[in-house]
Amino acid sequence: MNLQEASERFHSDIATASLELDLLKEHRFVEEMSEILVEAGEIDDCLTCSYQGHGLKVDGYHFDEHFGTLYLIVAHWIDETDLSNARVTNTIVDNIFKRCTNFFERSLKKLYERIDISNEAHDLASLIYSLKNEINDVRIILITDGFAPKRSAEYDDVKGIRITRIIWDIERILLFTEKQEKEAIIIDFAEINGEAIPSLSYIDTDSRYRTYLSYLSGQFLADIYSQWGTKLLEMNVRVFLSARGKVNKGIRDTIIKEPNMFCAYNNGITVFAREIEEIPLGENIKGISKAIDFQIVNGGQTVASLYHTNKKQKADLSETSVQMKLIVINNEEDIGNLVPRISEYSNTQNRVSMADLNANDPPHPELHEISKRLRSPDPTGGSRESYWFYEKSRGSYEETKNLKARTPAQQKAFEAYYPKKQRFDKSLFGKVWNTFLKKPHIVCLGAQKNFANFNTWLKEQDEDWELFFKRTVALVNIWKEAEKIVARQKFEGYRHAIVTYTLAWIFEMTDSKVDLDKIWNKQNVDENILDSIEDMCYIVNEHIRNTDKNISEWCKKEECWKELRKKHYSLPKNIESSFISLESKENSYDPRTKDESEAVDFCKAQGFTAWLELSKWLKERNFLSPKARSQCYNIGRILKQNREPSVVLSKACKKIWVDSEVRGWNPKTQ
Repeated sequence: MNLQEASERFHSDIATASLELDLLKEHRFVEEMSEILVEAGEIDDCLTCSYQGHGLKVDGYHFDEHFGTLYLIVAHWIDETDLSNARVTNTIVDNIFKRCTNFFERSLKKLYERIDISNEAHDLASLIYSLKNEINDVRIILITDGFAPKRSAEYDDVKGIRITRIIWDIERILLFTEKQEKEAIIIDFAEINGEAIPSLSYIDTDSRYRTYLSYLSGQFLADIYSQWGTKLLEMNVRVFLSARGKVNKGIRDTIIKEPNMFCAYNNGITVFAREIEEIPLGENIKGISKAIDFQIVNGGQTVASLYHTNKKQKADLSETSVQMKLIVINNEEDIGNLVPRISEYSNTQNRVSMADLNANDPPHPELHEISKRLRSPDPTGGSRESYWFYEKSRGSYEETKNLKARTPAQQKAFEAYYPKKQRFDKSLFGKVWNTFLKKPHIVCLGAQKNFANFNTWLKEQDEDWELFFKRTVALVNIWKEAEKIVARQKFEGYRHAIVTYTLAWIFEMTDSKVDLDKIWNKQNVDENILDSIEDMCYIVNEHIRNTDKNISEWCKKEECWKELRKKHYSLPKNIESSFISLESKENSYDPRTKDESEAVDFCKAQGFTAWLELSKWLKERNFLSPKARSQCYNIGRILKQNREPSVVLSKACKKIWVDSEVRGWNPKTQ
């Protein structure tokens, strides 16, 4: 890889995007890096909130409730494409880390009272203050487009909270974006544990993989999490955990009350490693001294509980042992196929599989190929030839260009056929469709969770994929135009939330009748739609801020979406000219997944009387929780009023019904 050329491309993309959205280059850099850090597994999500004060600076954040870890992003943008002039000194690095640490310390002392409530950093400062007793550790990630000194992760302590400092400079950024190189986690058992860990091994008959069985102390797992954080957990495990809430109570109680029984009660962890190093420990016994590219693919709940209980309850983990199954795949080419399957099959309770988080399974390859061959209409009415490129994995656009275009003339021709402004990635793919499916609160959950939700739905569709691709491009066009409109209004932050809620509201009010096929054919969006976006985004901006909650968290709630739908707005009559004509094929899609549809249908099939009787039956016997009994009553009342129950309530009630049958519930005998 030529770092200089890669740096020039990176800076050019930042400059183009910042110009389109009327953003400062540094702010666009932060937005781009938030996506890169998520893809690299450094962080699960990132909300941008660029703020500077005297001795203070922060640009983004994420709070991992499960582990009590606060991630703070701080940027140093120098806007220098010539790498020979892009050096960042240790003094600058230390100063930037100090300013971000100061923001955290001051936030513990009610800094939010001095920040305007419309500023996104107000949410962050308020969050830090309200959760000061729940924050276990802070990880500050410095991002810069310059060359920073090579420094290992550094540690500090503020008010008893561990602070970890990490650097992502231009070299590290480009190694990931251009070559998809991730930092491998190397666990040196001999160094951390004091000795290699004894193990039993099994090699399958065709030598595709090796399996090692061993035991680790609970303290060992808590310690390596303290060093590596959630990067230890494969992405699907992280997304699953974040959806599950906090520490498993049963595991926690065992750690505290019966630590010597932990190994008997717990299923242990499953780990993938690219390779291991072994040393002899005695006759016919070997020990694992080192594991390279160590990734936990099952057992994230166990690790979470051990770390959290050790940190918060000061539990002694010396008597806690955890079984480990470690798998090494011998053939490099099998890794991409086997690891996701190992993860999915070992996480039987996990509805977020690895397939939900990557874009390598159908129909993504098909859509990617369609994007390379399906010529888009010339918006001028001429014969100009161009294509929309679906970048299903980061870097695939540049990779395709390098394969097809060797000379400068060929590269220029490639960029004419595949303009950079006509490419979209899997993150935007998921955003535009979940917005069209009227799920803006899901979009606001963040790139990974939104894509997992969307991809589950997508895999269940039986579509004409070429038509689906055209409609995707239409939705991308609408989204990009909406982003420009919202950016021009100079609202204080929350741009993505305003965009997704505004568009979802338009799709709701028009009953999804906006003619996507027409937008594909014209390659632009009608003015009457754009005018509506401009009017409605003001209402949305006021709506999301009209709360005493954290605005970012409020946008993630379905209640926020339900309240917006109650508001009055009269669409201009001429917008009907943008609707589907009678001869067009309707673009109606059921936004629910198969599981969601089955849950709703199941609950409706029981009838309102059965749900009201079940609520009464559970209360008389004091079975299940008061919340479960209340949910049964609520769904009975909703069905009695001939209303459609929500997916969330239906899924909960279906489970309650099944659990009640185990306890003897039979509606026929009531």
